[in-house]
Amino acid sequence: MAAFFASLGAFFPYIAVYYASIDLSVESIGLLFALQAAVSLAAAPLWGAFVDQLGTVRGSLLIAAFGTALAATLLALATSPPLIIVGVIALAAAGSGIIPMLDSRTVDMLGADRDRYGRARAWGSAAFIVVSISVGVLIDRVGPHGLFLVYVPGMILTGLAGWLLLGGESRAGRRLLRVTRAEVMGLVRRRHLAFLLAGSFLLWSSVAAFTTFFSIHLLSLGAPAEVVGFAWALGALVEVPLMLSFHRIVARVGPEPLIVVGAIATALRAAGFALAPTVPLTLAVAPLGGVGYAFFYVGTVTFVSRSAPARLQATAQGIFSGTAFSVGTILGSTVGGQLAGLLGLRGLFGVCAIGGALAAVVIALGLSTTRDGSPDSVRREGQA
Repeated sequence: MAAFFASLGAFFPYIAVYYASIDLSVESIGLLFALQAAVSLAAAPLWGAFVDQLGTVRGSLLIAAFGTALAATLLALATSPPLIIVGVIALAAAGSGIIPMLDSRTVDMLGADRDRYGRARAWGSAAFIVVSISVGVLIDRVGPHGLFLVYVPGMILTGLAGWLLLGGESRAGRRLLRVTRAEVMGLVRRRHLAFLLAGSFLLWSSVAAFTTFFSIHLLSLGAPAEVVGFAWALGALVEVPLMLSFHRIVARVGPEPLIVVGAIATALRAAGFALAPTVPLTLAVAPLGGVGYAFFYVGTVTFVSRSAPARLQATAQGIFSGTAFSVGTILGSTVGGQLAGLLGLRGLFGVCAIGGALAAVVIALGLSTTRDGSPDSVRREGQA
């Protein structure tokens, strides 16, 4: 977790800045993010189904992480649009399965104590904080391409750590049967999971439109790259204590209300950035991102782990984490790039706030059906 999210701390806050530094327009940047997400949309479920059938993540994670490092190297060296596109496609194909693999294996290792997932994930947020700020300092000195000097070694370290630490088969053992389309459709057709998936598409679309251009917005306000990294780190600073205490919070209220609170916090963050006229006020709003991510993402992983059968854990996490994020990124990045050109970045952030609020409503409507006594049946089914 620490190695992987440290790598993301080098990549996500600054990749749009890197694209802008090589003279790509906001529309082109949005399309590149959408392309990466479109490839991930196809690749993430395939990784999940493959891992579920093998019953182990060790070798697959090593291949995915090393492949991501190679793809990032290609992207860093690309000097023409066709090579940039090839690099983005390779990066998405290799890296899209890493989060579902880590999530499913972590939940599997925790067993009945799966609500403590947040404690493991907190190490990732802590590493993200350190690296996002450090890479900002590095970029101020060597330029935006400096992100690859950290991202590539971080991915290699992720693969090695996974090989050394995540060995052994899952509790469900090796899968003798392939994961079928009917089983996957059976998951997403459950009313509460269908509403969660629809709301996740909407929320991640808003998040993608926002995060794609957030760093560029800060730079336009006059912030140096070091402050850009600090702004991203502020959200992660809030994530860490929330994730460490998540198992205690979820034991009292369940994951459902936390998921909704996370969506609301995400909407408020976008609204705050749309209204904040200066860098200090923008930074004051940034911690809401940590509340949103900790409650929504960790809550979703916890809820899905309870709802999905043991043999479909990686597939389910791939759908509700990888696929939902990818679809959201496709929509958010593509539409967001166009809206940024038409409305400006503040106008885009206002639209993102509305999208986040609508997502909260959709998810609340769906998950309210699990608060009337059905959670026990969901958990029993999840253990099948």
